[in-house]
This record gives sequence, C-alpha cells and structure tokens, in this order.
Amino acid sequence: MNRSHPNGFTLIEVLVSVFIFAVALLGLAALQIAARKAAFESAQRSLAAAIGQDVLERMRLNTEALSGYTGTLNANTTFSDSLDCAGPANLAVCDRRDFQRSLLGTAETTGTGTNVSKTGGLANPTLCVTSSNAGGSGQYTVTIVWRGREPALPEAGSENASDTCGNGQYGTNNEYRRIFRISTYICREGVSGGCI
Repeated sequence: MNRSHPNGFTLIEVLVSVFIFAVALLGLAALQIAARKAAFESAQRSLAAAIGQDVLERMRLNTEALSGYTGTLNANTTFSDSLDCAGPANLAVCDRRDFQRSLLGTAETTGTGTNVSKTGGLANPTLCVTSSNAGGSGQYTVTIVWRGREPALPEAGSENASDTCGNGQYGTNNEYRRIFRISTYICREGVSGGCI
C-alpha cells in the first residue's frame, strides 16, 4: 500500500509558529522599553556630570567668592532678572543662576506661546555644594540629585545612602533619588600668590 504524504503545514504547526513569533515580538518590545529607560538614565547622569564639572570650573575661576557658591540650589531658589555680574561676589550669584538654568533645562524648550515646556534639564533637580573650609582653600564637593523614573534603593552603607542632598524629596526612602557627586581641591589665591 502506497500512501502519499500531504505537502504543506498543518494547523497545529502554524499555531505553534505564530505563538513562538508572538513571544519573540513581546521579548523584543520589553527589550526596547528597557533600553529606552537605560538611555534616559544615562542622559540624565551625563547632564549632571557636565553641570557638576561646570560648577567646579567656575569656582576655580572665581576663588575670591568661594563661599558664595556653597549651599543648596533647586527649582524653588529665586534670582533677580536683572543681576549685576560685576565683581567676585556678584559673579558667584550670576553663576548660581546659570547653574539653576542648566539644571532645569531652560535653554531647551518645546512648544510655543503659553505651551512652552522645558525639555533639556534634570527631573526635579537639587544642587548642593559643600566644603570643610567654605570660602578658603579646601576640598569642595558638588552633589547633584534628581528624580529617576524607577525606584532603586542605594546599597546600605554607600555614599549614596548617607548623602543628605535632596534627602526626603525623592520618595519615602529616597528610592527615586539619583545622585552624581564630584569633588576637588580648590586653592584660593592669596595676596602673596600662594594658597590661603
């Protein structure tokens, strides 16, 4: 007896193939979402690093007013629209205003008229500048914190867990707080040309 085998696919084979293809597409979509989240976090960290470096460079250029740079700066800090930037102390105030604008992304906007929104800054940023010798030569630390999209608790005992910049503003346990910190020694030039 000679039986011929049918050519083609059975309905079960087609359903299995469609199921495997659908699972692969769902995995690809999940990977795309994870990649976008990682890209956003990376862009936020890169912006924080650039702003932190800018803060330290401006402090190095204006060592006469180092104490004017220390403290906390966030979206609620107010500055006059007509600042006089002449002189070291006034320059420090102008620099702090510029830092705030960079943090908030005021230079990058979308929309027109009353529908303008800032698109280039950090999400709910806070900038803290601290020093053991504010105003004089010493170690200066710039800490920038912002709100991440996903909760992530810092490791117990890490610097991120013990840092107080923006403490309590990013979730009950700071689980949404993201931190970038940079430190350097700044030498304040004295009258004789040495560090004081």
